Amino acid sequence: MSKRGAAGGTQGKAKPAAKEADGSWRAALRDHGLALWREGAGGAAAEKPAHAQLAALGPMAEEALGLVETFTMGALARARRAAGKVAAEPPEEFAAHLALILKGLEPVSGAKGDPGRTNAPLIFQSELWQVLHKIRESAELSYAREVDLVELDRRILFLLRTKGPLVPADLSNSVGVDKAQVSRSVKRLLELRMVERDQIRSPVTLTRKGEGLADRLLRLADLRNRELTFDVDDGELAEFFAAIELLLDRSVALYEQERARAAALGRGENGAETIRLPERKSEDMVLFDRARIVSPLLTLSAYFSRSGALAFKRRTGLSNFEAWVLNEIAMAAPIDWPTLTTQLQRDHSQAGRTVRALIDRGLVAREGRPGRRHGRFYPTPEGERLYNIIQETSVERSTFLMAPLGDEQRRKFLATFDKLRRNAVAQLERERAFEELDRG
Repeated sequence: MSKRGAAGGTQGKAKPAAKEADGSWRAALRDHGLALWREGAGGAAAEKPAHAQLAALGPMAEEALGLVETFTMGALARARRAAGKVAAEPPEEFAAHLALILKGLEPVSGAKGDPGRTNAPLIFQSELWQVLHKIRESAELSYAREVDLVELDRRILFLLRTKGPLVPADLSNSVGVDKAQVSRSVKRLLELRMVERDQIRSPVTLTRKGEGLADRLLRLADLRNRELTFDVDDGELAEFFAAIELLLDRSVALYEQERARAAALGRGENGAETIRLPERKSEDMVLFDRARIVSPLLTLSAYFSRSGALAFKRRTGLSNFEAWVLNEIAMAAPIDWPTLTTQLQRDHSQAGRTVRALIDRGLVAREGRPGRRHGRFYPTPEGERLYNIIQETSVERSTFLMAPLGDEQRRKFLATFDKLRRNAVAQLERERAFEELDRG
């Protein structure tokens, strides 16, 4: 069984054998990034890796090299801004983030470890969350230069501009979030005079002001979409969208079944454990914008996350984030604090509160010197038991999600997804670099 990212988390540590299989390109890029840091701290000039060391990356070699250099320059600028100087040796956090970036740049191949293989369990929600986390962070940096709207506000504007007036229920179904969140977003847009409606359940329509803003933001969205789909041709993209439609239908079915299970438990009944795909009418299908790749991925992730939260709560009593944190700790136990927070990619206060709650519940223990940052964390026997449930639940859910894709369709889908992952990493590091330049 795969043991990584069950509750929506991150990739695992590379195995020593995998590092050897890379040849030298990943090690060469890592060493180059570390050397660039030392150069920025006043050390010797860093030399670029030899062409032969990066040959396995093919046409990605120059892009990968530029990405490492951009990331390192941004990290050096942030360090100077925070402390006024740069440490002579790269900190652990820098090395950990660099490792994550290099993992995202892994070229697609049929070699061992290829995600397109069908003989190993796939926990796709983890992979999807990682890519969307990068896309969302870069989007916030990019769109913030235009207007101060939250992501859901922008998604509703885009839907109304591309699909026309929609009632709140259709907006909720299309973006994959509950009606309360959509209502709050519509209220904000009404206050900004971006949208209008006659009554609370009437279709929401863009105003002229809203149309103008939507058109401006859509031009930026189109640019970001071209960057994300770099090296993905039209035929490949059409096949990717066709696969997403199948996965969206499955993710909605998962959510509906988990809601039914929760309602049954609330009545003191036992919900059916077998996942079934209900019959769905054409009018029940989720609307999504085929012009841009991010919209359906966000909706897919939203439905999958909502059903996951219900499933983990039902089977373990943990929230989605608690299950994720326990999963990360159990997978790399004993894990230190910098590594854990890097894997979670959340702020330290939220991670700290969750780890403390897991300790208080007897699911996690710590070892080492006093102080959270110096300790190392591992699951208790009860935590290990719940971790196994999390893994089994996640594999079951991913197996159900990917079932309608045949072997070849699945291989092509994951190959395209790996390209999106690579492009999302490059896009985020560019936006971070721009942010540092703007601050300077």
